[in-house]
Amino acid sequence: NQYFKDAECFDCGHKFKTGRSARSANCPTCGAYISLEDVEVNMNSTSPVKTRGDVIIRKRGHLSTSSVQCRDLRCFGISEANVHCAGDAIFKATGAMIGEIRCHRFIVEKGSDITLKNPVRADEVEIHARVTGTIYSSGPVLIGANGSVNGDVTARSVSIEPGGELNGAMNIVRAKPAAG
Repeated sequence: NQYFKDAECFDCGHKFKTGRSARSANCPTCGAYISLEDVEVNMNSTSPVKTRGDVIIRKRGHLSTSSVQCRDLRCFGISEANVHCAGDAIFKATGAMIGEIRCHRFIVEKGSDITLKNPVRADEVEIHARVTGTIYSSGPVLIGANGSVNGDVTARSVSIEPGGELNGAMNIVRAKPAAG
């Protein structure tokens, strides 16, 4: 299995395996082209990103586009895009992030101070720095000892470590919230 990686078609949703070193693939079901390359943003970029690889926005990077679709996103710079990650969206940045973020895990690392202009929708959330914005999680939310959320949090459970803070409404839901 170390020779293969998983891929999923953006068009028809078909999941299949492809060679570990492949940089692109065509969906065996519908024939659509799928990029598997990692994308690195080091400066201003306005190109939409659509890859099953990872996206890294470097400290000087500023991604301003309509949409980003990727496996994992690591943001050290500024993101102004609707982001859809199959995996993790990890932020270690300062500034305003514009656009809705949808991902499996949303993580804000120590040293960050971000303002989310649109909601975050994730399966799991970890906050270890200052975040201003609205967070929806279909699973748990953890606000770490250095974490602070200024805004509303809707989740299955919310854990706040000593030193962490939540300034806003906390809504606990029993069922998964509707992805709207």
